[in-house]
Amino acid sequence: MQCLLRRTDILPLATTEHKESIVSATQSTHIRWLEDVGLNDLGLVGGKNASLGELIKLEGIKVPNGFTITTHAFKHFMEPLKEKVSAYVTKLKADGYRDMVLLDATAREIRSLIENLPFERTFEADIAQAFSHLDPKHNVAVRSSATAEDLPEASFAGQQDTFLNVSTLVDLLDKIKKCFSSLYTARAMSYRHEIDFSEEQVSLSVGVQEMVRADWNGVSGVMFTIDTETGNENLILITPHKGLGEVIVQGEVKPDEVYVLRHSLQVIQNPLRLLDDTHYSELAKQALAIESHYGKVYGRRVYMDIEWAQDGETKELFILQARPETIHSRAISHKRYYFVDKKEDFDVLAQGRPVGMKIGHGVATTLKDITQMDSFENGQVLVTTMTNPDWEPIMKKASAIVTDQGGRTCHAAIVAREMDVPCVVGTETGTHAIPPGTEITVSCVEGEQGTVFRGLPGYDVEEINLGEVPQTRTHIMLNVASPEKALASACLPQDGVGLARLEFIIASHIGQHPLYLLKIGKEDVFVEKLIAGISRIAGAFYPKPVIFRFSDFKSNEYANLTGGSAFEPKEENPMIGWRGASRYYDERYREAFKLECHAMRKVIDEFGLDNVNVMVPFVRTPYEAEKVRGIIDDERVKAGVYMMCEIPSNVILAKDFLPFFDGYSIGSNDLTQTTLGLDRDSSLVSHLFDERNDAVKTLIARVIETCKEMGKKVGLCGQGPSDYPDFAEFLVKCGIDSISVTPDVAVKTRLLVAKVEAGIS
Repeated sequence: MQCLLRRTDILPLATTEHKESIVSATQSTHIRWLEDVGLNDLGLVGGKNASLGELIKLEGIKVPNGFTITTHAFKHFMEPLKEKVSAYVTKLKADGYRDMVLLDATAREIRSLIENLPFERTFEADIAQAFSHLDPKHNVAVRSSATAEDLPEASFAGQQDTFLNVSTLVDLLDKIKKCFSSLYTARAMSYRHEIDFSEEQVSLSVGVQEMVRADWNGVSGVMFTIDTETGNENLILITPHKGLGEVIVQGEVKPDEVYVLRHSLQVIQNPLRLLDDTHYSELAKQALAIESHYGKVYGRRVYMDIEWAQDGETKELFILQARPETIHSRAISHKRYYFVDKKEDFDVLAQGRPVGMKIGHGVATTLKDITQMDSFENGQVLVTTMTNPDWEPIMKKASAIVTDQGGRTCHAAIVAREMDVPCVVGTETGTHAIPPGTEITVSCVEGEQGTVFRGLPGYDVEEINLGEVPQTRTHIMLNVASPEKALASACLPQDGVGLARLEFIIASHIGQHPLYLLKIGKEDVFVEKLIAGISRIAGAFYPKPVIFRFSDFKSNEYANLTGGSAFEPKEENPMIGWRGASRYYDERYREAFKLECHAMRKVIDEFGLDNVNVMVPFVRTPYEAEKVRGIIDDERVKAGVYMMCEIPSNVILAKDFLPFFDGYSIGSNDLTQTTLGLDRDSSLVSHLFDERNDAVKTLIARVIETCKEMGKKVGLCGQGPSDYPDFAEFLVKCGIDSISVTPDVAVKTRLLVAKVEAGIS
């Protein structure tokens, strides 16, 4: 009959002096308490335990109490098996690691040898003594900690085993042995071979820690001090979930995604409210303290991947693990950027979260579980429900990966990112919607949405080394529509945002007319959602300037918002009707405009995003300029205030408009439309639309000159400079301060402008 001893049954809780005598008698060979180890002891206690020992000594960081079983103990235990294990590994090297059947069989044989070898009684006694000095109210977590693990160069993520909620000594001894044997799983041996780590370089320690009871109505998760997909360091990403965090990494759930501003620790996105903002701000503060400490240890910038949990009873926050993030922490001097030119529309089979910034294609192969791995061939696309570390030998053969489950911190995402393989996770329907044997394309270069297309679409891909893109005297700024795409766009070579349209945030994130929300007493919904979108964009680009244009819907577009038809007039030509500034001071709309000002004020004052500027569109007369500027000032929006220059009166009376503003942004589309008297949306006259028309260029040259005379900034937002090199040359020669374009042509425009500037210097 198996004996299920609790630690309090082993021996009574000892005095402090007795504990010290136990520790001193055991820690030199078998046991080290976490508080007695650090990163300098990696060879003795492995990466995970060395990191925990480092963390437990940091002020303000709570780490669960525990002890480690040293690599000396592991090596001593493995000594009788050394020759047999070596023979197995030698045979594996000779026959090849890509033979999945041989690799799996070898792993099973080695693990069986280890798990059937008994521990020495003195070793068991040492474990029993240490186990008895942990809090008996807590079960323990038993975690493998290899010496080649949690390094800045390679994560070895999930290579060895972890066991939770271990309560008895017998179970603890069993799990320690299973951790020992997990050094020789197929995935672990394959991974070491893949990155050229010899078996002699790796040893194993085991950590035993008191459990943080996140499964008792607590919350746990992962956080990164950098955005995992784009490398944007301005926002801290936290992925929480109710219960234990293991289900996040295993991809069993799609966790919430919370963003915290690095510079102010303000939470700007908290969709599910699993924890309040103060908890996430505290987690972010701890993450930055850990990042700073590791940066000093390694002597360079190191971004961090951190596991955390909240105890369901005490509500205390604990750090469970911290490791260098292995993709963006590497000393990479450049980043790649891909221009993708699609030739046609394609049949979409599935969509989910993209991982990486690449495109992959091949024959779809759907695997239900790891037992089918022999059927997978090099270059195929792996389609499955979710991966775990056992899948890694297959994943490295794949041209792309698609999973039904998981978020961006699940196992499939972590490994695909490290292997630089395009991956779409969380499709929900991929294994059913993608026919096996079908040629498919997996695209991760289209923003927040990863897409799986049928067939091998015709597209051209041009790769640019961003480290080689030159600086220009003319600022190249971006037109940004979607808050979700801001993180990726901010990583391009750019000088800020010249145009961010509030109407896009209103349409995609709110969908309700502001006057309707005011009528039903829910104006806070409008303000809070607007704040979330504004801060996401401004935070991504911080501290570079971001200019937000106040909403510029036409009356027919406002009417399409929920509740909007009751507040909007029916106009024959909304394009030149009640839009822009004429709305903002009108009694019928002024209170709605104040909501936009309120959102701007809070983002600047409370979130610390002082890079936010505002812009007023479609200002017909200086009277309108004065009225709108008065409202902005009354609402205490302490930002740079710019005006769109998009009708001839803005050019002719520039000296009357500009005293109310810090500068002009030339809207080349509307200026061309109003100068030539044509509706650019009409197919009957659209062929006449051309920003290079002499009348339009004359107005642009004139207004740039006036702005220069008055010491005001002047830029242009529009597609013309990207489409027409001669138009870009014209603007640069006129001395324009900035050109703002869509992200997809930002690199192209900078290269073009650099060439123009070189030719006229």
